Amino acid sequence: MGGVITAGPVLLDVDGPVATITFNRPEKLNAADLAQSHALEAAVAAVGAEPEVRVVLLRGAGRSFGTGIDRDMVGDGVPADFMPSHERAYAALEDMDKLVIAVIHGHALGAGLLVALAADLRICSTDAVLGLLAARYGLFPALGTFRLPRLIGLGPARRLILSGDTVDPEEAYRLGLVDHLVPADRFAEGVDELVTRYTALSPAAAAAIKHLTGRAFDTTRDAALAEAVPLLQQCLAAPDVATASAVWRARSAHHDGSADR
Repeated sequence: MGGVITAGPVLLDVDGPVATITFNRPEKLNAADLAQSHALEAAVAAVGAEPEVRVVLLRGAGRSFGTGIDRDMVGDGVPADFMPSHERAYAALEDMDKLVIAVIHGHALGAGLLVALAADLRICSTDAVLGLLAARYGLFPALGTFRLPRLIGLGPARRLILSGDTVDPEEAYRLGLVDHLVPADRFAEGVDELVTRYTALSPAAAAAIKHLTGRAFDTTRDAALAEAVPLLQQCLAAPDVATASAVWRARSAHHDGSADR
């Protein structure tokens, strides 16, 4: 696979070790509908099968990362497969052996924030607005009720979901909802620097870290140790361990800490 799939509500661009999945309904601020959901499933399945890809970026075309359910679809009745289709895609992002990074700008509301919660890391522009608004409309944000408490803790997650409040990037960073803040006026450069940092990781180490931290709340210490020992041996045997170490040593020698927070 390589190049760009240029049609449809979700674009997939594979460029060496980095794949970019872009929500492509800018005229709707990337609001989610069933076609987008099915296209996301297909894109995630395709990139998950690509052995050379190390990092998967989730992005939004136009002024928004992603907003809630498309109002036209709400008016016609939400299809029965809408939530299951999204959740299949989210689970595939969580389960793949690649790092998934949500690159958030503009609005990340409702379904837009839900997909970001399924990523391993979230890079956020200082111009963003984030929130789960479902409670305002007598609903709840699907498995945001599962992922958000695991990310930021039960109390803050319950408050955000019940209130339907939005948060600015500074508050999102303080809560641990986003991992890196990048100034809006240098967002492209800052994202590139961070993606380069994470792409430099050994794929074996990145996959092991993702797997073990993903299970941290669902297993015992002894079971975690039993899983960690063979994974560590795989990392030590991986051919790119020396290369990854050299890249990180070089980066540590030159990095001034100004690219992000």
